[in-house]
Amino acid sequence: MRPLRLATAVAIGCLMAGQANAGDGKGFRLTIDGVEVGVNPGDTLDVTMKDGRRIPVELQRSDTVTFTGGKFSFDHDGKFTVAKTDLGDGVQQYALMTPIGTGIIVQVYKGLNPSGYTDVVLQQMVQESLNGGAKISRHATERTLPSGSVLKGVKAETATDGDVMEYEIVATGRPEGGVLVATLLNRENIAKEGMILDKLWASLKVDY
Repeated sequence: MRPLRLATAVAIGCLMAGQANAGDGKGFRLTIDGVEVGVNPGDTLDVTMKDGRRIPVELQRSDTVTFTGGKFSFDHDGKFTVAKTDLGDGVQQYALMTPIGTGIIVQVYKGLNPSGYTDVVLQQMVQESLNGGAKISRHATERTLPSGSVLKGVKAETATDGDVMEYEIVATGRPEGGVLVATLLNRENIAKEGMILDKLWASLKVDY
């Protein structure tokens, strides 16, 4: 069992999320007493019920959402969604990617401790940049979660013509399974989206 196809799975996951919003162009389907309507966050609409009554409905997006993946949970901004992809071999992947490329990727493993795969996953994430001439620096790191759980792994930076990407891949687990967390962020976007990763690490819970 290997943590392969990470970059491909992220792309597929984002595509699947886009397809879910097809049809009438609305992001959500709301069903009230058997009446289904399409609605986007911020929409206010009148829904005609089966008995002819018209009732006002409004959908507001929460500022913060807690995503739970069975063996883990974390908080994120309500304007983003998490896409799930089955990578096979007992590996489930959950990915949150922003339009400007900040990402959170969580892989849940069954029957394997992923703690020894952090360098492998890093290599998959940076290989394309390295092929394009980027320089890389890396060092060991660990994250102590609010619960006291410790995730260990690697931090890295790739630099190409002044463009610097920051990566962090950490994991924890036991022989029966574990969780691997990977993040990526362009250094120039720290002021805009650094709080996305801050919120992740301040709220992440792992059941291993």
